[in-house]
Amino acid sequence: MKRSYRATILLLVCLSLWACAAQQRAPVEPPATPPAQSVQAEARGRSLFYSSASDDLNRLQDFFHPSLKANEKVFAGYANQVRGFGAGASYPQIWLRDSATIIPVSRYYYTLEYLTSWIEEHLAHQGRDGQLNDWIAAGAAHNFSAGAPLVREVYKGKEAGTAGQPVVISADKNSTEADQETSAVNAAYQVFQITGDRNWLNRSINGRSLVSRLDDSLEYLLKQRFDASYGLVTNAFTADWGDVSPTYPDQRAIYLDPKTPTVVGLYTNALFYRAATQLAEIHEAVGGAERAGYWRAKAAMIRANINKHLWQEERGFYKLHLLLTPALLGNAPDDSDIFAMGGNAVAALYGVAEDRQVKRILEVAERRQRQYAVSTIGGTLLPPYPKGFFKHPVVSEEYAYQNGGQWDWFAGRLLLAEFERGYSAQAYRQLLEVARKCVRNNGLYEWNDKSGEARGSANYAGSAGVMGAAIIQGLFGVYLSSARLDLRIRLMERAGRIYLRQPATDSYLSYQYSYDEPGGRISLSYESNAKGEGRACILLPQGVRPSELLLDGSNRSYTEETVGEDRYACASTDWKPHKLELRVAR
Repeated sequence: MKRSYRATILLLVCLSLWACAAQQRAPVEPPATPPAQSVQAEARGRSLFYSSASDDLNRLQDFFHPSLKANEKVFAGYANQVRGFGAGASYPQIWLRDSATIIPVSRYYYTLEYLTSWIEEHLAHQGRDGQLNDWIAAGAAHNFSAGAPLVREVYKGKEAGTAGQPVVISADKNSTEADQETSAVNAAYQVFQITGDRNWLNRSINGRSLVSRLDDSLEYLLKQRFDASYGLVTNAFTADWGDVSPTYPDQRAIYLDPKTPTVVGLYTNALFYRAATQLAEIHEAVGGAERAGYWRAKAAMIRANINKHLWQEERGFYKLHLLLTPALLGNAPDDSDIFAMGGNAVAALYGVAEDRQVKRILEVAERRQRQYAVSTIGGTLLPPYPKGFFKHPVVSEEYAYQNGGQWDWFAGRLLLAEFERGYSAQAYRQLLEVARKCVRNNGLYEWNDKSGEARGSANYAGSAGVMGAAIIQGLFGVYLSSARLDLRIRLMERAGRIYLRQPATDSYLSYQYSYDEPGGRISLSYESNAKGEGRACILLPQGVRPSELLLDGSNRSYTEETVGEDRYACASTDWKPHKLELRVAR
């Protein structure tokens, strides 16, 4: 039925008045709280806080600080008070290799002394040939002799320590391994990245500069632990990155002696490549261009020889080692098909492996996890060495300790490699598996059996460090150094927010991220007190492409990048409070 002209006009007027009234009745949305204030309030005074779509992942952060707190070590050292961390509840010492892996998380909870003093103390007890100890600890040698028969007292001071007792520092080295010196370089490099303090690199440690002592430590490996035929650093035959040889049934197994078989190993040399590259950067920072060039050349040599001698094209992963002394091992099993997750993880993470190699390594890691029914990606040797091959009881069984047990301490590095090399969807799925296991065990443990049951030391600080890195740097994509801040956010379709503050520099960052799939819009609110400009890169959810980027409502140019299977949209920005909006379409 037709309406009259007057009725139509009346209807339009009424609809207009109703719309105006509704608009007047609608509450006015308050101004958005700046992201730093909003997320910091939710953090409730914590210096590290994040929230994601996974309750298990969120719960994982609750183990970080307690694990570090349980391992705090404070004692009088050679020159100053030493502050650092033990490896786990069962370890009273400050281990060099473990402590280097703790920094990615300890930097957000502790002051500068906890990052630097233990490095200085280790370097103060460096050998004349440049080698470094595995660990240092306060107390007389007899306190540690049960687990370390060759322990020795490296310092006795006249100064009074705790309870008026003389200062005594004991130390030892699990000489089966050759990662102590490279770990020292890595630790110092991380500290310099955090602080940018060149004076610290030149600081005198027992009469020699810190950077000179780092230089001596890597030279020691080239002079004393090097095989010229392969052009690679040597270590004892162990289970991948482990420190137990198959020779002895007792603690003699942690020492390299004339009866111990030796190898050129993947893990040892991947860490040397990383350390030589980092030492080159350190030398450049203090004006040592010649030494920087020297170490870059050494790094290139090691990388080339790893790929020449250890890469197995037919299998798609690196062989864990090549045996140099077969006569000392008798009937050694063929271990070419043992997938050493630790060594392959660090080769992928630190750039030894090319892109095509990384893709194949990650495929093998996932396939072996399924094949051997391991609950997470953290299985260290798949398959393990047969029962009884290692005589020491901690590794004599299959899937026990370093012989095929699960280790978050290395799984975290594999996960970070997946995020960094462009396999973020896979990394996220595997990260959730590890998080669920840790939550089920109510903490971070040294290792786990095949099914994920907790084993070894509780409150394992190294696991906190590497799992924290996988989340903070890997998933949330925070790259914070003294020179700049960059974001490479890999949350994809999942909402998330993070707040962190670094006590050593008082630097902070806060951001909130969300994806409105129906509206085709990714939103990122962020702020930091980082100086200068950086880049904010957003990993695009599967199946979408960017169409427009707005910064505080204004159009901004952006670039697209592809890394592995990941695609990003990136824009330059300063770190004042901003809201970035990326519009996407399918």
